[in-house]
Amino acid sequence: MALFDVENVEFQSRTQKIVKGISLQIEKGTTTAFLGHSGSGKSTLLKMVAGILVPSKGRILFENHDIQQMNEKTNLDFRRRCAFVFQDSALWANQTIVQNLTLPLQIHFPKMTQEERLFTCHSICAMVGYSRDLNLRPIDLSTGEQKRIAFARAMICGPEVLFLDECIESLDRKGSQVIMELLHNFACQGNTIIYVSHNSAFISEFPGNIYKIENGLIEEEENK
Repeated sequence: MALFDVENVEFQSRTQKIVKGISLQIEKGTTTAFLGHSGSGKSTLLKMVAGILVPSKGRILFENHDIQQMNEKTNLDFRRRCAFVFQDSALWANQTIVQNLTLPLQIHFPKMTQEERLFTCHSICAMVGYSRDLNLRPIDLSTGEQKRIAFARAMICGPEVLFLDECIESLDRKGSQVIMELLHNFACQGNTIIYVSHNSAFISEFPGNIYKIENGLIEEEENK
């Protein structure tokens, strides 16, 4: 049984069909890349597999469960096991860094004490190389620091699947190296990475199964 089954999915915006009928499987413990030019549909596909966007047609299964038909308990488990790093970081602007980080813990680990949450926040921030005040808001951070916090938020609940949309964009060389090292460790533990990237260095580090998307369709598939 594949971890994800993507079955003839389409996505229609108000003005155009962005994804036009894609089917593929993603196995547990693998790395999968969706590559293509801007506007090809790769990020839309990534967000559909992650359950963020709802397909206009077709379905996506996670461990044989249709993501859009999951009951509340199964969906909550899916959300805990999967995490997404957005291209624009997507931090809550009206919340402090510590509030951005503790909210997932409050949802998925309601019995965790505030002291335990704070310890987890400090530990995950150290892991991604962020050492500034956790009471700052996203507007007080550089774009690179925001990306580090976005990655920390994705990692904080111990996910098994990471969805990455240009995850090292806005990071300097040192920051990129820190994140790539963390991702190598994550993959070595048998976890799953699914990503979109234009960065050739990142792609060479995480080749895996590559799907080249063009005009909403799989143009080429390369499995390594």
